[in-house]
Amino acid sequence: MARVTVEKAPAFTSEELGRLVDGVLPQYVLLYWPPDQQVYAHQKKGIWRAIAKDVRILGVSGRRITRCRKRWEDLRCWARKMVEAQLGMASQ
Repeated sequence: MARVTVEKAPAFTSEELGRLVDGVLPQYVLLYWPPDQQVYAHQKKGIWRAIAKDVRILGVSGRRITRCRKRWEDLRCWARKMVEAQLGMASQ
């Protein structure tokens, strides 16, 4: 059986990251904090679709919704760890 190789997607450029952040931040409450309002999955998918389209316009790589969302989650995780590290250093 032949091996299937999958090419790794190129890293996000600083311009793509800027577009990603600029797209998510105004929609952050709808994407992550809907306890007082009902936001349906198809509405969230529409928001992510628009964000991915803005990132894709730069023409660096054909970024899909899932890739943009994964990169955003990676950034959130990295930022959380940085804050925790800073708070840990401050309390010592």
